[in-house]
Amino acid sequence: MFRIIFLMTLFSLAACSYKGESTVSPAFYHWKTKVQINSAEKNIVNTLNVERLYIKFFDVDWDAKYQDAIPLAIMEWDATLNKSTEIVPTIFITNRVFQQLPIQEVPSLAKKIEDKITELVKAAHLKNIPEIQIDCDWTQSTKTSYFRLLSELKESFSTQGMLLSATIRLHQIRYPQQTGIPPVDRGMLMFYNMGEVQQWEESNSILNLEKAAPYLSGLDSYSLPLDLALPLFRWGVLFREEAMIRLINGMDNTWLEDRSRFYPLGNNRYEVVRNTFVDGTFLYEGDYIRLEGVDSTQLTQAVEMLNTYAWPRQLHLSFYHLDSSVIAPFSESFLEQLARSL
Repeated sequence: MFRIIFLMTLFSLAACSYKGESTVSPAFYHWKTKVQINSAEKNIVNTLNVERLYIKFFDVDWDAKYQDAIPLAIMEWDATLNKSTEIVPTIFITNRVFQQLPIQEVPSLAKKIEDKITELVKAAHLKNIPEIQIDCDWTQSTKTSYFRLLSELKESFSTQGMLLSATIRLHQIRYPQQTGIPPVDRGMLMFYNMGEVQQWEESNSILNLEKAAPYLSGLDSYSLPLDLALPLFRWGVLFREEAMIRLINGMDNTWLEDRSRFYPLGNNRYEVVRNTFVDGTFLYEGDYIRLEGVDSTQLTQAVEMLNTYAWPRQLHLSFYHLDSSVIAPFSESFLEQLARSL
């Protein structure tokens, strides 16, 4: 009996020290089509000793006209980085691709994706590629086709010495029996976009910790080693005739200071009182806007919540995304402290 208690205590101590031994490496996503990194962005990369960038190489979406999955928003490389910087090509695939594509055509799609990545890597003269990441918010009905794609890609890239990772949403953490565990080497938990963006009553769909909490119940038992992505971005959610119309990226309250056009309703909500343009978007009188974003306090609270769970010994904490206007509200020391807190 004493031996059993001793072993249980030993395992408990090991579990407690597991998180304490983690090495957290800051990283960034780059989600613009043209890869240009300005001086402010280079400065934060250097200050935080960022050694990895997850760069969106292209999207894959279903084309109804051609009845095929096609690449869109293909990366244009125009950047100079340190030779030691690791580049993770990241491919966003819409869920409707797997709703439409016959499963027997999935291996062909995998080969096309692999060839396109190889083509772009060579064109940009990139050398340090440790991993490929696939970003898709799959569902129970599409997991079979999506997981087959991942299996095809993993087999191919492993022969080239590269890992394969996949993004993981909170609902996939909470309901793994329904959505399955993707057949990849690692996952990236996207800890944002967790609220009901289409509902006017939503307080903040980007980061809503009250709604996130129940979904984390399966985090410690999730059978895939995870990295973590946190949001820095902001947007305006445009409503027209009680329906969400679109997102206006980068919008904050400084865009809406003209009281002849925008009337504040409180709680980061505004009414458009005169037809107008904002950042190339035409707004009609009677439209409504809800501003959403994150601040230092919210991010600190998010890390405090996440810090109650065990994380792998090697963890990449990736911020979304590398854009000087997005990063501006946050100091380098604050972002560094977030990484140290995990």
